[in-house]
Amino acid sequence: MMDERRDVAMAIKSCLDSLLSDAARCDLDDLARFIGLAALAAEEAAVAHDPKTIHLKALMASGAGHC
Repeated sequence: MMDERRDVAMAIKSCLDSLLSDAARCDLDDLARFIGLAALAAEEAAVAHDPKTIHLKALMASGAGHC
């Protein structure tokens, strides 16, 4: 389930990145900024649903590996 959510978030990010590039090319600066923020949110959603990231966050929250 998490892999599917991550994959969907990455697909949405890809679409948003394409729209961002189209908006920037056409000098639609406000729209480009808005789409850029949405692309960042999609990327954060993908990272949040990546099982590897979840395990890494848990490891970093513990005392393991710290000097």
